[in-house]
Amino acid sequence: MNQLIVGTACIAAALTAWGAPSAGQPELDIPAALSRLLSYGIVTEEPDDEYDDSVEILQHYAKYANGDESITDFPYCVRLIEAGGEDNLLPVSCLRPFVTAGASIQGESGDTSPLQAAAEIGNVKVVNYLLEAGADIHYTDSALQTALDYALMGELTPEHCEIARALLRHHALPTPAAMCRAARYHTDLLRDMLQSGGIPSPEVVNAAVWNADSLEYLLQNGANPCAEADNGTTPARALLQRISTGKWQADELTRLTDLLVAHHTPFYCACPHEEIELMLPEDMPADLRARLLSLYTTRPAPTFPETDESDVEEVE
Repeated sequence: MNQLIVGTACIAAALTAWGAPSAGQPELDIPAALSRLLSYGIVTEEPDDEYDDSVEILQHYAKYANGDESITDFPYCVRLIEAGGEDNLLPVSCLRPFVTAGASIQGESGDTSPLQAAAEIGNVKVVNYLLEAGADIHYTDSALQTALDYALMGELTPEHCEIARALLRHHALPTPAAMCRAARYHTDLLRDMLQSGGIPSPEVVNAAVWNADSLEYLLQNGANPCAEADNGTTPARALLQRISTGKWQADELTRLTDLLVAHHTPFYCACPHEEIELMLPEDMPADLRARLLSLYTTRPAPTFPETDESDVEEVE
């Protein structure tokens, strides 16, 4: 570790000492950009007790400066964005010289792309810069997630919503996962996705039972309230599953129930009402309980035609 610290400190010293670019190097002020990265704390001269990405960034930059490595041999953009962290410390002015020198802004081999990394962190300015530079908004990682999915992975802050809308303006295709997140947490964003060509699949409608505004908007715009998801779940079943978590309020639950009742969405359940009632909290208001139970109609037992035994030949 001592050699690593000394080597990194020497690189940092070289950054401030390097003047005009030498032969074969692009006429870009990348050293100044890295100096700014040091001042922002995105890269560090001396790591703490463990190895971190900032050391690797400087080591690869030293190889590039010495002509031992191409600027495209290391994912500078992703690493710099990730090193900036959730505090969004990375300014575009530090990233631009690397991109201009040829550092890739695209994702490769299923790895996280720079655009995905910036979308997940919530760095609006970097996302806008990458979009203007031609980053592929349709690129998917090894889990088939797009930049729009990354923007909606965590908490939907105003910055993440702004990024999602920027991606939609650049014709990003709303994925089912992204639409489910929007249906559950942000109705306005869900509306934008539907206007951008998103399809309200059964999974999206099921997710909307966590947000009465989203469910109302979907049903008013023709979403099928009776369609089953791949796992057999319908909105009525999803509502019952939500109730079982205990995360509900009487006024919102009343509104959700009224929406499903108004759209004639009975849920045929194999178990009797007595068992459904046991799933409902004891402190649930009586009128709401009765309203809910009207959604769960017991599925009739299958019937079979009677066999005329006189027509059956006896087999010896």
